[in-house]
Amino acid sequence: MGDSHPITRWVVPTTVLVVLLVAAGLRLCQLPSLPFGLHYDEAANGVLAGEIARGLNRPIFIASYTGKEVLFFYWTALWMKLFGVTPIALRLGAASIALMTVVATVWAVYELLHDHPDALWIAIGAAIFLTVSFWHLILSRYGFRAITQPLLQALTLAPLWRGLRSTKQRGSKLIVNGWLLLAGVFCGLTAYTYLAARAFPLPLTAALLTLILTHRRRRQERLVQSAVFTATAALVLAPLARYWVTHPGSFLTRAQQVAADDWSEVWRGLLACLRMLFLEGDPYIRFNLPGRPLFGPVVAGLFFLGLCIGVWRLVHLLRVSEAPNRPPSLAAWVFLLVSIPVMLLPSALATNEITPSNLRVVGLLPFIYTFPALGLWAITVLLRRLGGWSPSSHLLFPAIFLLLLGVEGSRVATTYVAWASSPALYDATDGDMVDIARYLNHESTLTESSLTTPYVASRHYRHPTLAFLAEDYDTVRWLAAGRTLVFPPKGEALLLFPRSASEDLEWVRSMLPKESLVRAPPAPGGAPAFRAYRAAMSEAPQPGREQSVQFGQALRLMGYTVTNQPSSGGEVEIAAYWKVTSPADQPDYRAVARLADPWGSIWGERQPLHYPSEQWTEGELVVDHLAVPIAPGAPPGDYTVRFGFYAPGADTRLPVLDDSGAYAGLYAELPVDVARSTESFTVEEVDMGQRLDLSLNGLTLLGTRLGATTARPGESLNLTLFWRAGGVTLPRYELSLHLGDTVLYQGDPVHGTYPFSEWKRDEFVADRYAPRLPLAMPPGEYSLKLHVGDRATLDLSQVTVETTNRTFEVPPVSHPLAITLGHRVELLGYDISSYTVAPGETLGLTLTWRALREMNTDYTVFAHLIGPDGSMVGQRDQQPVKGSYPTSLWAKHEVVTDVYNIPVSPAATPGEHRLEVGMYVAETGTRLSIEGAADNAIALKTVSVSE
Repeated sequence: MGDSHPITRWVVPTTVLVVLLVAAGLRLCQLPSLPFGLHYDEAANGVLAGEIARGLNRPIFIASYTGKEVLFFYWTALWMKLFGVTPIALRLGAASIALMTVVATVWAVYELLHDHPDALWIAIGAAIFLTVSFWHLILSRYGFRAITQPLLQALTLAPLWRGLRSTKQRGSKLIVNGWLLLAGVFCGLTAYTYLAARAFPLPLTAALLTLILTHRRRRQERLVQSAVFTATAALVLAPLARYWVTHPGSFLTRAQQVAADDWSEVWRGLLACLRMLFLEGDPYIRFNLPGRPLFGPVVAGLFFLGLCIGVWRLVHLLRVSEAPNRPPSLAAWVFLLVSIPVMLLPSALATNEITPSNLRVVGLLPFIYTFPALGLWAITVLLRRLGGWSPSSHLLFPAIFLLLLGVEGSRVATTYVAWASSPALYDATDGDMVDIARYLNHESTLTESSLTTPYVASRHYRHPTLAFLAEDYDTVRWLAAGRTLVFPPKGEALLLFPRSASEDLEWVRSMLPKESLVRAPPAPGGAPAFRAYRAAMSEAPQPGREQSVQFGQALRLMGYTVTNQPSSGGEVEIAAYWKVTSPADQPDYRAVARLADPWGSIWGERQPLHYPSEQWTEGELVVDHLAVPIAPGAPPGDYTVRFGFYAPGADTRLPVLDDSGAYAGLYAELPVDVARSTESFTVEEVDMGQRLDLSLNGLTLLGTRLGATTARPGESLNLTLFWRAGGVTLPRYELSLHLGDTVLYQGDPVHGTYPFSEWKRDEFVADRYAPRLPLAMPPGEYSLKLHVGDRATLDLSQVTVETTNRTFEVPPVSHPLAITLGHRVELLGYDISSYTVAPGETLGLTLTWRALREMNTDYTVFAHLIGPDGSMVGQRDQQPVKGSYPTSLWAKHEVVTDVYNIPVSPAATPGEHRLEVGMYVAETGTRLSIEGAADNAIALKTVSVSE
């Protein structure tokens, strides 16, 4: 039945209306309570749309959150103008787009298949399959920008084919071009929808090329039409394209993050995306019932049938050159068939994240449902012919289609409700953070006292879900990862631990009184959604080991507690107690903890973002639970945790200050004891530079790791020997390391502290050494050998000792001196670029040193410009020669020329400023002594800071 039959006057509109009503019911019922939760990404979209709705931002492209196209956000902002910046407005934005897509699908498929005798019913069938699609239904009820892509694709194709199939008899050139202009506008807007839309021009180009190449008699006209369409699309795209050009990297940032590493991954991704159609789909519960294919068995069968019809139709049109409207029809089939593999590519290429992904293949919509609609149409026609029914059989199309709509609609509704209300989805979509937001908004006890400070634990710092939902979001402090407790100086802390950030809940409970738990409401599945504790400073626990260390002016370490028995290959768990004494000079200071052995080797490190300094309030007590990994094979014994604070943004550390307020290092040393490993592991987990597996009478040298095979005299060779004890008690073998004829080390393993005879059976030990090469060692190639008692001699590697160019003559200096620093170094003099400098300029200083002896320590040079009020207005601290020539490499009597560029603060006040230099140990702040010099600093000539 074609669309000209009289019965379509009421059946078609009625059918479309029923389809739209069912689509609306599926997409609007219980919105926004289903699906559960409001995931980080969806909430971030709400925040961004809210900024547009409030007039705070008018972006052409959103750079935050790895980059987002903006069309969805502007559309959602309109809904937020009506309903406020709320979840219902966010999800209504998506649902309304989805409903428009259902209608646009009818129009687009009808225009593409216009020459088909039942194009309208096939178009309605495609809209029905879209309506009852579990895949599209999920996306329709989420606030994600990807939902806009299918709509803009449909709105591009419908007017484009309407214009392409128009003739001079059916419409004026102005009307034809009007359709093409409209299509170009929608095509350009498609680039503003979602990342995957960048593949949309490929099937479009294939279709237009087909049209131009196959329509010989109207080729010039087709070229002009294509040009009108393309130029309009380019004009609409221009603002976004300009943004990409002026912001290099914005175009590819997200694509590069998820892109496949090689072509084999691309192939595997493509196969996975083909399987997702019929066999095994998206495994991520946020966008699918894990593993559910896009098509069930019935729809898959109809799809294959429709695909065969489409291929047959394409081949037929290629063979028949005189068919009416052949070129537009041929181009339509090219588009439909080419779009399937092309629109799978955004997911197939993104193998560094979840593949296959229902979200990334959204470009298949809505046109992929043309094929099952074709299959169902073919079966319906066959039934009508076999039945030999009367003209009343014209109702067979709507009857079967509406039956499909009812059955599949009921089934998908049941499936969706079960999925959307499942405990697993609640967890995956940050449902616990939604419940915390409700608690913060409505819990009456929060309003009883203005002295209650809420602290929320979260896997993400400043979680967008709370940012979007919490009414007093600005009052919330964040305990990222849920491993920190904070006690405010006044009032109470309301400590909220969602179950998604409750891995350390046992420790939290151990630190708080039992009566401090005030709320633990159940979530789907029965377990608490979150736990709320109230605690005051008077209830704060005390450290097991007191240790007072001042970090800058910002905080004081009060002590620490080792909360476990550390063992090799495990973790050192430390609760560090510190009190905020004043605001920090950087917003992103975070705790840093490194596990070091007595010889300075680092065996593990943590820099967690638990409670950054932008939240610190004077008087707060912070108890921070840090888990520092211990490298497998770490020998048992005494270690220290080097505890400090680091600000990544400024690449600076909070200095340790002594009792007089002077610099005293960069970290506090917290002693811990590490025991032997209590767990087994495979040596494949260990990073060995060279695997050996050499057996030596009950002992196996598994491998070695050498830091570098070249070194200068005075530098250290960083060598690790990886041993495995056998099943027998070992004798006390002595080790010795030789570089050529030079003995670098001799004694028991682990620097003489852990003899083989003390190792337990099957114990794994990583034995680290950093012997220094003698300063007098001649350059050349040497063999690094290991002797194990008198049992074996092993060649480990070849080492190249490089030539060091040394100077022992004193160069001319403009200001000669002869000042000794700690009987190790002599300052022979200095040169200065100028004695007058303006604020914000750079002062050049050249120091000339002479080594009085060989040194094992690498000293740091300081060059400070001190203002009249004692404030530091210029500073440069570094090891000599910009860190490239540390003092441990200096030979006795060697002369070193050392250049410093000292930036002068723009806020420096005019007047005379002191210029001071000296040397110190960076780890402790201890300066080399200078006889008669205050603070062990050499005062050079004063420098005048001009106005």
